Formats: sequence, C-alpha cells, structure tokens
Amino acid sequence: MSTATAPAAVAQLLPGNRVLTGAAASEWSGGRAVEAVLFPTDTDEVRALVREANETGTDLLPAGNGSWLDAGGWTGVRGGVVVSTARLDTLFHYEPADLTLTAGAGLGWRKLAAVLEPNGQWLPWDAPGAAAGTLGGAVACGGSGPLSARYGAIRDNVLGLEVVTGDGRLLRIGGRVVKNVAGYDLVRLFTGSRGSLGVITRVSVRLFPRPEADMTMVFEGGVERGLEVARAVRTTSLPVAAAEMDIRGGGASGRETRVVVRVLGSREEAEEVCSRLAAEIGAAPAGTMRGGESDVFHRRRSVWEERSPVVVRLAALPDQVAVTMRWAREVARRTRGEIAADVLGGVVRVKGSPADDGTAELAAVLMRARRDVEAVGGTMTLSRAPQAVAATAGWAGGGGGALVQRIKSLFDPGSVLLSRCP
Repeated sequence: MSTATAPAAVAQLLPGNRVLTGAAASEWSGGRAVEAVLFPTDTDEVRALVREANETGTDLLPAGNGSWLDAGGWTGVRGGVVVSTARLDTLFHYEPADLTLTAGAGLGWRKLAAVLEPNGQWLPWDAPGAAAGTLGGAVACGGSGPLSARYGAIRDNVLGLEVVTGDGRLLRIGGRVVKNVAGYDLVRLFTGSRGSLGVITRVSVRLFPRPEADMTMVFEGGVERGLEVARAVRTTSLPVAAAEMDIRGGGASGRETRVVVRVLGSREEAEEVCSRLAAEIGAAPAGTMRGGESDVFHRRRSVWEERSPVVVRLAALPDQVAVTMRWAREVARRTRGEIAADVLGGVVRVKGSPADDGTAELAAVLMRARRDVEAVGGTMTLSRAPQAVAATAGWAGGGGGALVQRIKSLFDPGSVLLSRCP
C-alpha cells in the first residue's frame, strides 16, 4: 500500500462520525497539517488502529484533547494521524474511602473535579494548561506545578496504567491500590513519555482530601527583595503548599516582582502558618487571598503561558536558583518576556516573543543557558519556540539519547508513534 493511502486505511477502521479530515482536522490540531484525527471509544479500537498503522507504515500522534500538541517540538510535526483518547472517558472505579480512582485516559480535568468535589477530594495537579487537558494527557506529558512540592508530581500519584504499545500490545501495569510494587516500575517509565512508547488508555490515581482552608499571601517589591522572600520561603520549616515568584521587566527596582505563597490546611493551621511566615520574612504581605478567591487565582495561573510564541523551562535544584534565574532574566530580556519561578521546585519558566530580527541571537542565548544549567545538574527545555530557534538550540538536551532510543525500540520497534520523549 502506498504512503498516500496508508492514513486512509487506518481512518476507515472507525465510522465517519469519529474521523476528522481536511480543514476540520487541522482546526482540531491547532493548525497542524495532519492527515486525520481519529476518536476511538475503547481500547480494542486503539489496538486496531495501532496495528493497522504498523501494517501500512502510518505515523500516529497520540493526544487527549489536543491542548498540548503545540509544546515540546510537536509544532514541527507534519502529516500523520492523530489518535485522540478524548472519548475514552469512562469512570471505571471510584472509592472515596480508599482515595483511589480509575478512569479512561480521556476523562477531562473539569469532569474529574466534578466527580471528586462532592466528596471533598481532589487530585492536586496544577501544571501549565491542566484545566484544558485530560487525565491521560496529564500522565503522558508528566508536567508538574507548584503544588508538587507538597503533594508530589503526577508520577508520584499514578498507581496503574493501561497502555497500547507502539507495536499494538496491551499492557496493564501497576494497579489501583497504593501498595502495589512488583518488578520494574513501568508506570513511571510511561509517565512523561509523551506518547512516544504507547497510547495510554486507562489510568488509576491516588487522591487527596481537599483542604478546609486555602490562603495565598502576596509579597511585592523589586527583584532582589523578591529573591530574599523566596529564599525565606524555601528554607522555612513551616508547611507551605506552593510558592511562585513572578518577574516583569529587566530592572531591579519598583513593584515588578511578586512572590505568591499558598498555604493549605485547617483554618486555624493556615492562619497560624501565614502569621508565622510573615514574621520570618520580616514584612506583612501586600495582600492575602482566602478560599475561593485563592483557588480561582491559582487556576488562572495555570494558563499563564498560553499563546506565548516562546516558552522556555529551566529546571535545577532550588539551591541553584542563581544560575536558573540569571539565564531566565537574560531570555526574558531577549524576548520582552516575563518570568514565573517555582520557588520550592526549582523550575523557572519564561514566556515572551522573539524580536523580529533576533532569531540567531535568541538561539545562541538558549544554547549558553542550557550549557550552564546542565553544568549544575539541571535541564533546559523549549516548550514553544519558532522553528528557526528550535532547529539551532534544540527542544531539549541531548543526554541519554542512546538509552531513550533503546527503550523506544522495545515498545515501538516500528517507530509509528511520532511523539518523542523530551
């Protein structure tokens, strides 16, 4: 079969009302020139699609709602077929007393919250763009947000997975209970693999009780003052749930820097922690948000980087903040951008827009930033960037390439899955 007809052979396995082609496919995939977008409704259909792709040599790109298809190098993908798990959204198991849940990978984050909220529970995952995604997409991308300092990253709370590998095998790994350890931890291998090893079709997760009180203190000032506040928060023994520092502009004075500190717990505990933390910092916050106001504030922060043509992620241990922040400010200067730093997790993000004639200069800065950040054990990743910049600087570092390819060959020997682990 010719490559021209191969995508059609895969698409014809599903009824027409679950296949998008042409302009509709391009619109769904954010303007990407893909052959089709397919919407299987169960694991058997996913297996059939993957097997046909292997037979016909069709490239597949796994996705959930497609909300992260523009990140980490997928912007360069042309052609192929998107396999969306958005309709695999069945709730298979939810036991509030055990704080566990199993659902199809396509379960949306808002629908998940609606299931959990009546029982005062949640899955505290606040990575960028979380609200628009799916449970399976969260696991596949493996991103984390500021709340991971208290609750762990998504990989720490995934108990089990059902996965269709790149060669069409069905794997059921892990389980749906917290204490379930046997053999190699394949759950963590697939978490964050970005669909490069298989299509995640079902997920089991650990849940948490929703805190009674949600408070966020806001500290304002110049850059140096912000770094002092961040240092105090990072070294305190008080139970801080999350903390972020925002920087706008390149100067070191004025009210351009803001540190927001989130405290969760009982009402009495949260009030006491906020009071004691302000005393340790040596200044009262410029403002304090409580309850729904605090929750809405942090939900809005998850879309902070949306529609930015350049998003750079620098990550290192929190004690290396001097290195990451130095390069974050340089990238922000080159892109007229803004900075958001996870004070407790050591992740610093920059969003901005490249200068019209500054592509080469930006790529050179990014390469130097990666060199210095990797020298202190960190990483630098481009979530979004113009192709000309990414082609020179690279979407991610080159460490572990041979190992990654070896693992890829074990689960996707035909390399039908276009996505790649960053």
